[in-house]
Formats: sequence, C-alpha cells, structure tokens
Amino acid sequence: MKKILLLLIISTGVLFSCTNNPKESKEYKQLQQERDSLLMLGSSTDAEVAEMMSVIDDVEENFSQIREAEKYLAVQSTEKGEMSANTKQRINDNFKMINEILQKNKAQLAQLNKKYSASSGQAATLKRTIDRLNSEMQESAVRINDLQTELSRRDETIAQLSTNVTELSGHVEEQSVTIREQQRSLNTAYFVFGTMKELKDQKILSGGFLQSTKVLDGSFNQDYFLEIDIREVTRIPLYDKKAKLWSTHPDDTYEFEKGSDGTLTFVVTDTQRFWSLTKYLIIEVG
Repeated sequence: MKKILLLLIISTGVLFSCTNNPKESKEYKQLQQERDSLLMLGSSTDAEVAEMMSVIDDVEENFSQIREAEKYLAVQSTEKGEMSANTKQRINDNFKMINEILQKNKAQLAQLNKKYSASSGQAATLKRTIDRLNSEMQESAVRINDLQTELSRRDETIAQLSTNVTELSGHVEEQSVTIREQQRSLNTAYFVFGTMKELKDQKILSGGFLQSTKVLDGSFNQDYFLEIDIREVTRIPLYDKKAKLWSTHPDDTYEFEKGSDGTLTFVVTDTQRFWSLTKYLIIEVG
C-alpha cells in the first residue's frame, strides 16, 4: 500500500507541474482512473494478505499440536517394557489426530498454493512462508511415519520377547518336572514284610526245604510292595516280635528296634548307604 500511495503522490505532482487546470485536462482524468484502479488493487492485495495470514496462523497452530504429539510418541518409542492398554490407546489417538491435522494442513496449503501461485508483491513474499510450511508438513509426515514404524517394531519386539519368556518358562518348568521326576526316582524305594509263605506266594522269595532261599524271582509281584520316599521314611513298624532281613544292605546301616510291647520296628540309620545296593527292602516276619 505504501508503494501505491507513493505512486499516486508522484503522479499527481507531475500532473500539477504540467498544466494550469489539472482537473479539466485529459491527463488528470486518466490519472484519476489509474488511481482508482491502484486503490482497488491495493484493497484486493490487502484482503489476499489478510486471508493468507489467517490460514497460515491456523496451519502454524496445527503444527504446534503435531510437535507436542511427536514429543510424546518419541518418548514412548524409547521406553522399555510392555505398553499398558492406556498407553497404546493414547498412542493410537495421537496418530489419528496427527493424520487428521496433516490432511487438513495439506488441503489448506494446496488451496493457497493454487490461488496465489501468480501473485506478486507482498503476496509473493508471504508465499515463501507457505513454501516453508509445505516443507515442514512433508518433514513432519516423514518423522511421524518413522515413529510409527519404531513403535510398531517395539510392540512386535515386546510380543516376541513375551513369547520367548513364555517358551523359556515352559522349558524351565519342563526341566523342573524332569528334575523332580529324577529326584523322585532316585529317592523312591519299595519295601515289603510278611511271612515266608506270603513272600513265596508272591514269588518275592523262592526255595525252601533242601533248597537255598532266593530273593526276588523274575516273576515276583511288584504290586505287593509299598512305595516309599527314602528321604522321609526311615522307620517301619513290623508288628511282630521276630523278623529277618532278606534283601542285601550294609550291616551297619540298619537295626531292629524292640518296642515296649516286644514288637520290632525296622530302622534305617544311614539312608544313603543303606539303599546304595538295592531299592527293594524285604523282611520276613513271624
């Protein structure tokens, strides 16, 4: 507008220096028309600039919101551990908001680019601001895409880590079960006590008159034995006053203990050595 007014002043001065009756001259009337045209152009340019500034302010405010959302997403992309449901929802909301803002900015800037592509003067100067905003929009879109990729990778990594941890837990549990089974097997023994007849009937003992007694015939009845955990069972009441050990164990690792009523209790005094030769304990009573 200053340039327009200056032009009007200069033109008017020239006109008055060239004629004694300027208002009646042809030149004056032409200048009057040019002045009116210039004033209209100035008014139109001011309106264009005002409209541009309004849109630019709106776009700048939108970018400010995007930058704030980017900060939050950037922090989340570097966090460790599994994201909570609330965090995931907030991240999704931020991406949705950013996408909507970018689409809005893109439409506004495209409209301004088209409308003012041939503008001159102040409009052309402000157009450089539009070009800058266009560049910022493209850069912002690239950054948002990178953040989205990073967060997706983080989420997939966490899911994979969770799977690995689950699988590892499964392996550990399997190993624990195996170890427990091995321990149980190592500490499992079997005992039986009964009369000679009962033990022979179950083919646990064999032989007899004029034949040496043999222990654990190949077809003995395993079900007749009671299973015990040698870590827990060291005393076995026999409910009889006479007893004889038939299975093979080191002599100094056990004893028959007589109770007040005269009945015997079999006592293992050295668990590890007692069961080192066999895991079957066979006692004849009666």
